[in-house]
Amino acid sequence: MALNPAKEAILKKIRQGLTRRNPIPPEPNFVTDIYSKSPEGDLSVIFAQQFLQHKGEFYFVENESELCAVISNVASIKGFQNIFVWEKAIIDLLSPSNLVFDTSEKNFTEAGVGITSCEALIARTGSALISSANLSGRRLSIYPHIHVVIAKTSQLQYDIKDGLEFIRTKYGANIPSMICLETGPSRTADIEKTLVLGAHGPKELLVFLIDDSVH
Repeated sequence: MALNPAKEAILKKIRQGLTRRNPIPPEPNFVTDIYSKSPEGDLSVIFAQQFLQHKGEFYFVENESELCAVISNVASIKGFQNIFVWEKAIIDLLSPSNLVFDTSEKNFTEAGVGITSCEALIARTGSALISSANLSGRRLSIYPHIHVVIAKTSQLQYDIKDGLEFIRTKYGANIPSMICLETGPSRTADIEKTLVLGAHGPKELLVFLIDDSVH
């Protein structure tokens, strides 16, 4: 029985398709940047520009002594209360300042301000790269209404992949169980598209960047 010409044409295309070898898809490129790089050469400037766009507060200090003076002044102006610091390096750094802070976990539920370090600062996105590897863990950067990050210029990385490589080099096979990017205050617009700050984390994010390039 002869087939309908139209049906025969379709079957012919199917047979040809089955015998045709599909080309091998190209390997994905994970190396080449997909974003145009900023002409600005100073990563601290790039970070500050992006960070401020996300409603963060940025403070650049030349050394640790200036940090103590500036952070004390900011805390006084903003009326910081119930400040918690758990990392020994940060405790030692802030000891000469006038800040009064709690170094225990006893009254953590009353924390209003959490001061932590970070793994890196990502310039392109204006983000702080946070991990669970330090003593601040997962809680001190999320629970208090105000999160203060203290970082150094040597921790500046241009892009996220650079920051992740920075962590891999630091920890080797012992990669922290939690790594996240904190870009400005927590926000959501899920309800009627109204922007709400502090919905899932701190309402304010402050970064104090210490210049350690000359040390």
